Amino acid sequence: MKKKMLVIFTALCLLFSAVPAFGEEMAVQRVFDYADLISEDDEREMHLWIQDMQENWDMDLAFLTTYDTEGKSVQQYGADFYVEHDLGLGENYDGVIFVLDMGTREGQIITCGKAIDIYTDYYIDVMWENMVGYLSDGDYYWAFFTLYTDLHQYAAEYEQYLENPEGYVSEYQQSDAYQQEKFSQKIGRILMFTAIAAVFALVVAAVVVGNMRKACKNVKPYTDGRAYLKENGVRYSVNRDTFANTHTAVIPIPRKDDDHHSGGFSGGSWGGGSSTFRGGGGRSFGGGGGKF
Repeated sequence: MKKKMLVIFTALCLLFSAVPAFGEEMAVQRVFDYADLISEDDEREMHLWIQDMQENWDMDLAFLTTYDTEGKSVQQYGADFYVEHDLGLGENYDGVIFVLDMGTREGQIITCGKAIDIYTDYYIDVMWENMVGYLSDGDYYWAFFTLYTDLHQYAAEYEQYLENPEGYVSEYQQSDAYQQEKFSQKIGRILMFTAIAAVFALVVAAVVVGNMRKACKNVKPYTDGRAYLKENGVRYSVNRDTFANTHTAVIPIPRKDDDHHSGGFSGGSWGGGSSTFRGGGGRSFGGGGGKF
């Protein structure tokens, strides 16, 4: 909670520091309120959030409300809208658009460019859970503001992660989802090695049996039992082993670096990956959401 309040306080400070440039930024529309859910005062403030994301994190931010997605899924409609309205910053069109369809009461957080790497499926789910209650209550301003503060927070944490990927322990790594993923990976490796060992054993067995069968083809049965007796009979000899000394060699096996991380987490994992889909022009998008 303290961490969340600190993020909100920092975001508000950035908003107030950006006020002088507000008039210039309003020339570029990023709030498309076709469902008429946002007051003029709230829309002015939302443009300051957008300016903060653009200036501090080099990512675009847009909000779209509608009653009609023209027969498309909300996610596909938002991705196509993103392309058609030339949203996004830089050569990879980095940014986020939130689409709210009042016709189906569904919201979708849609990411593009580096936002796909920052806001993975795990963080998308967290942000959606944080805002969906406000949407259900009809408090759209606070839903949008909650999304903005989460976007700001995770962008800042991602910058810290990039500074020390191996040593940084992200929120995702401390989650149940991460533990389940690690367990599934471990089980997958065990099954894979078991399958490889079984195939190898079958191949070896087939080769041995094949050689045995091949050798038996040249064997002819004897009807006379004397054919199996050695010509000069059986002779015994005595061998004696004398113990002289013993020597033991100790070879240390170094541990992997991951074993030394505290808390049971290994460094180097930010968020577990993002599911993607294709939008207009074949561009890749990520994100997620749900009904409210």
